[in-house]
Amino acid sequence: MNEEKYIEERVGKRNPFQVPEGYFDSFADRMMQQLPERPVSVEASPKVRKPALTVRMRPWLYAAACALVLVVSVWMWQSAPDTNVATQPAAQLAAQQEQTVDETFDEAADYMMLDNQDIYTYLAEN
Repeated sequence: MNEEKYIEERVGKRNPFQVPEGYFDSFADRMMQQLPERPVSVEASPKVRKPALTVRMRPWLYAAACALVLVVSVWMWQSAPDTNVATQPAAQLAAQQEQTVDETFDEAADYMMLDNQDIYTYLAEN
């Protein structure tokens, strides 16, 4: 803030930049006079070029990519193991659930850095 006050005191609030009178009134005419003339011919129309091979092949590549994704998705869905609860015997389901509970408890104990002695102590206190 002090710098701004210092500059304002030294220079003031006047704008040192000025545009000459009528400068922009004839600006377009002066610019057109400075541009070089270019001959205009009827045959100078732009040539229509054939698109590059990669541009022409793009829709086919997109279609092939979609078909590949579809085939891989169906293959993965078909090769997935059957985990339907209705098709598994009750004993197998109970064993899986017990194993999942044990694994979850082991992961939690590892995370909390508990060993068997700590677990016994906590169980004895409660």
